Amino acid sequence: MLSKNEKGFFMADMLLSLTAFLMATTVLLPIAVVIIEKTAEVRAEEDANSILYDELMYLKVAGTTSGTNWISQNGIPYEVTVTKVENNSTWEVCVHYESNQQAHKKCSATE
Repeated sequence: MLSKNEKGFFMADMLLSLTAFLMATTVLLPIAVVIIEKTAEVRAEEDANSILYDELMYLKVAGTTSGTNWISQNGIPYEVTVTKVENNSTWEVCVHYESNQQAHKKCSATE
Protein backbone atom coordinates (compact mmCIF):
# COMPACT_ATOMS: atom_id res chain seq x y z
CA MET A 1 0.00 0.00 0.00
CA LEU A 2 1.15 3.54 0.51
CA SER A 3 4.34 4.07 2.47
CA LYS A 4 4.91 6.34 5.42
CA ASN A 5 6.69 9.52 4.45
CA GLU A 6 6.60 13.23 5.21
CA LYS A 7 3.61 13.91 2.95
CA GLY A 8 1.14 12.15 5.27
CA PHE A 9 0.22 9.02 3.31
CA PHE A 10 0.27 6.93 6.50
CA MET A 11 -3.10 8.34 7.68
CA ALA A 12 -4.75 7.71 4.30
CA ASP A 13 -3.35 4.18 4.28
CA MET A 14 -4.73 3.53 7.76
CA LEU A 15 -8.20 4.85 6.85
CA LEU A 16 -8.26 2.74 3.70
CA SER A 17 -7.37 -0.39 5.67
CA LEU A 18 -9.98 0.38 8.33
CA THR A 19 -12.65 0.92 5.68
CA ALA A 20 -11.80 -2.37 3.99
CA PHE A 21 -11.94 -4.18 7.34
CA LEU A 22 -15.34 -2.66 8.24
CA MET A 23 -16.80 -3.52 4.83
CA ALA A 24 -15.61 -7.11 5.10
CA THR A 25 -17.02 -7.38 8.63
CA THR A 26 -20.44 -6.04 7.65
CA VAL A 27 -20.67 -8.61 4.87
CA LEU A 28 -19.15 -11.66 6.55
CA LEU A 29 -20.65 -11.36 10.05
CA PRO A 30 -24.32 -11.78 8.99
CA ILE A 31 -23.34 -14.70 6.77
CA ALA A 32 -21.56 -16.36 9.70
CA VAL A 33 -24.62 -15.93 11.93
CA VAL A 34 -26.90 -17.55 9.34
CA ILE A 35 -24.49 -20.45 8.88
CA ILE A 36 -24.32 -21.05 12.64
CA GLU A 37 -28.14 -21.06 12.91
CA LYS A 38 -28.47 -23.48 9.99
CA THR A 39 -25.85 -25.78 11.53
CA ALA A 40 -27.79 -25.90 14.81
CA GLU A 41 -31.02 -26.59 12.92
CA VAL A 42 -29.46 -29.43 10.92
CA ARG A 43 -27.98 -30.93 14.11
CA ALA A 44 -31.41 -30.84 15.81
CA GLU A 45 -33.02 -32.51 12.78
CA GLU A 46 -30.30 -35.16 12.72
CA ASP A 47 -30.87 -35.90 16.42
CA ALA A 48 -34.65 -36.13 15.82
CA ASN A 49 -34.08 -38.61 12.98
CA SER A 50 -31.80 -40.67 15.20
CA ILE A 51 -34.34 -40.74 18.05
CA LEU A 52 -37.11 -41.67 15.60
CA TYR A 53 -35.01 -44.48 14.14
CA ASP A 54 -34.07 -45.82 17.60
CA GLU A 55 -37.70 -45.89 18.74
CA LEU A 56 -38.82 -47.60 15.51
CA MET A 57 -36.11 -50.24 15.91
CA TYR A 58 -37.13 -50.81 19.54
CA LEU A 59 -40.75 -51.30 18.45
CA LYS A 60 -39.67 -53.71 15.73
CA VAL A 61 -37.49 -55.80 18.05
CA ALA A 62 -39.42 -55.67 21.34
CA GLY A 63 -42.93 -55.31 19.97
CA THR A 64 -43.76 -52.64 22.55
CA THR A 65 -42.84 -49.04 23.27
CA SER A 66 -39.73 -48.12 25.19
CA GLY A 67 -41.75 -45.99 27.61
CA THR A 68 -39.59 -42.94 26.95
CA ASN A 69 -41.61 -39.75 26.55
CA TRP A 70 -38.89 -37.09 26.71
CA ILE A 71 -35.28 -37.23 25.56
CA SER A 72 -32.84 -34.35 25.93
CA GLN A 73 -29.96 -34.38 23.48
CA ASN A 74 -27.46 -31.54 22.88
CA GLY A 75 -29.57 -29.29 25.10
CA ILE A 76 -32.76 -29.73 23.06
CA PRO A 77 -35.76 -31.61 24.54
CA TYR A 78 -37.47 -34.08 22.21
CA GLU A 79 -40.95 -35.43 22.91
CA VAL A 80 -41.56 -38.98 21.67
CA THR A 81 -45.14 -40.13 21.10
CA VAL A 82 -46.06 -43.65 20.04
CA THR A 83 -49.60 -44.50 18.91
CA LYS A 84 -51.02 -47.75 17.59
CA VAL A 85 -52.96 -47.47 14.34
CA GLU A 86 -56.24 -49.34 14.82
CA ASN A 87 -56.88 -50.20 11.16
CA ASN A 88 -53.88 -52.52 11.06
CA SER A 89 -51.19 -53.65 13.42
CA THR A 90 -48.77 -50.80 12.77
CA TRP A 91 -47.39 -48.20 15.15
CA GLU A 92 -46.79 -44.54 14.44
CA VAL A 93 -43.85 -42.86 16.14
CA CYS A 94 -43.58 -39.06 16.24
CA VAL A 95 -40.77 -36.89 17.55
CA HIS A 96 -41.64 -33.28 18.43
CA TYR A 97 -38.94 -30.69 19.01
CA GLU A 98 -38.32 -26.96 18.80
CA SER A 99 -35.48 -25.40 16.82
CA ASN A 100 -34.98 -21.65 16.27
CA GLN A 101 -38.32 -20.90 17.99
CA GLN A 102 -40.17 -23.10 15.48
CA ALA A 103 -41.98 -26.33 16.32
CA HIS A 104 -41.00 -29.35 14.23
CA LYS A 105 -42.51 -32.82 13.98
CA LYS A 106 -41.08 -35.98 12.43
CA CYS A 107 -43.31 -39.05 12.14
CA SER A 108 -42.96 -42.52 10.72
CA ALA A 109 -44.90 -45.77 10.90
CA THR A 110 -43.71 -49.32 11.38
CA GLU A 111 -44.26 -51.81 8.62
